[in-house]
Amino acid sequence: MGTDKVIKAAGVVGLGTFLSRILGLLRLQVIAYTFGYSAITDAFWIGFTLPNLLRSLLAEGALSTAFIPVFSEWLAKKGEKEAKRLANNVLNILMLLLVVVVGLGIFFAPW
Repeated sequence: MGTDKVIKAAGVVGLGTFLSRILGLLRLQVIAYTFGYSAITDAFWIGFTLPNLLRSLLAEGALSTAFIPVFSEWLAKKGEKEAKRLANNVLNILMLLLVVVVGLGIFFAPW
């Protein structure tokens, strides 16, 4: 990959991160303005915590840091088909875990 492509890709990622932060700030302002400090706001934050945690782990955290090198190695050594199969298996396991966590959350909800 050429230097120009790397710089362009870094710029796109940086811009995306910047826009994400701005939109997150706007989201917080809208929620604070609309609901203030109330039980509804607390319920929203409790419901928002798990998806936000998953986003942090998958997109910005340890999983992406650990998965990308392994995926790249599989891609180089075993080919595109096997690398895609690895990615599919990892995503399926994560989806299964998510379904279990959501199911437990629904089951143990106090309603």
